[in-house]
Amino acid sequence: MTPRDGPIGLIAGRGALPVALVEEARRRGRQVVCADIFEGDPHLPQIADAYYAIALGDLGGIVEAFRRHGVREVLLAGKVDKLPAIEAAQLDAAGRSVARAARDHRDTSIMNAFLAALEHSGFEVGSQIRYLAHLVPQPGSLGRRAPSAAEARDIRVGLAIAARIAALDVGQAVAVRGGAVVAVEAAEGTDAMIRRAGALAAGVVVVKVSRPQQDPRYDLPVVGPETVRALAEARGTALAVEAGRTILLDRDQTTAAAAEAGIAVVAEACPPAS
Repeated sequence: MTPRDGPIGLIAGRGALPVALVEEARRRGRQVVCADIFEGDPHLPQIADAYYAIALGDLGGIVEAFRRHGVREVLLAGKVDKLPAIEAAQLDAAGRSVARAARDHRDTSIMNAFLAALEHSGFEVGSQIRYLAHLVPQPGSLGRRAPSAAEARDIRVGLAIAARIAALDVGQAVAVRGGAVVAVEAAEGTDAMIRRAGALAAGVVVVKVSRPQQDPRYDLPVVGPETVRALAEARGTALAVEAGRTILLDRDQTTAAAAEAGIAVVAEACPPAS
C-alpha cells in the first residue's frame, strides 16, 4: 500500500479549509483521520472517519494517533498563527525538538522544522493542491463586476508591492488606494490588516499573493466569504488574488457577498518580485 492508498492524516487549523479538504478526500474514497489542534469547526468531528482534539504542542500525540490508524500521507490545512501559537503551546519532547530546529521565528522556519519532524516520523506530507485544485482560480473576474480603471491601477500597484513583501517573508497582502499603500500585512493576518486599512481610509483595494517559493504543502493563500465581509466592513471596493496560486473557498458565497457589497473580485497573474 502506498501513502496515497490508505487513510489520510489531517492536521487541522482554524477556518473552513480543513472541512473542504475532508469533503474532497472522502469524495475520492479516502478515509480521513483528523487531528484538530484548535477544536475549530464543529463539522470536523461529524465528517472525519476518526477525530482527535490534540493540542498544537503535542506532536507526539498527533504522531501516535496517525500511526494507530495506519496513516502514511499527512496533510495540513487551516489557519495557524505560528509564532503566538507556538509560544503559548505546552510543547512535548517532540514539539520542543521542532522549536529548537527552527532557525528563527518566521512562519517558514517554524513550518519547515515541523514538516521535517513529520517526515522523520515516517509520514509523507502531501500538497493541499492535490485535493483542492478545483478551488484555485485562473485569471479573470470572479465576481459580478470587473474592477474599474482606478481599481485596476491600484491592483497593479498592489501586485508589485505584495510580491516584494512576500519575497521578504513579511506578509502576503497589501491595501492600496490611489496608488498609495495604506497597509501591509504582517503577523496579524489578512482580515486584521483589512480592518486596519479601513480605519485609515475608505475605498481601499486589497491584493493578496503567494510567496515566490511557496511550499504547496501548507499556507497557500486562502480567501473566502470572511475576507469579503471584512473588506465590506472596511469600506473597501476590490479584492485581487494571485491566479493559479490562491485557494478560493465557498466561491458562490464569496461572490454573493461581494455582489451585495459592490466589491469587485478578480484573479491576476503576479509579476516576479524585483
